Amino acid sequence: MRKTFTLSLLVSIILPICLLSCSQASHNQPQAQDKLKEGTSQVIDTKEQAWQQVTVNFYDFEGGFYGLTSKTGDKLLPMNLAKQYKLAGTVLKVKGEIIKDMMTTQQWGQPFRITSIELIKLGQKSENNKGAEY
Repeated sequence: MRKTFTLSLLVSIILPICLLSCSQASHNQPQAQDKLKEGTSQVIDTKEQAWQQVTVNFYDFEGGFYGLTSKTGDKLLPMNLAKQYKLAGTVLKVKGEIIKDMMTTQQWGQPFRITSIELIKLGQKSENNKGAEY
């Protein structure tokens, strides 16, 4: 008798929770189907960053790398910075997106994929700053 009562109590608690979760899932599905009928993408659009002015710097640790520092102090680790801009002191205007699912050995800044770039001022070559040499 006690087992039956305990079992009945458990079923009466778990069943409404399951039904509620199924109900919420079915409410979300028609909205997604409506969007597909309208021709919109299934992929959630990510906001591309606005143009920002950055300065290129060379950091001589972790094997050496070029990093971008914005006017607001953000540290961006460019994954696709063109060779001609790899001079310390170069000032650029860049637009791109932060890569969230990537780890790097540099452990500096956020990995960043440049989508658009404009040169404002090219850095100067010097004895210690020869630019990219590959």
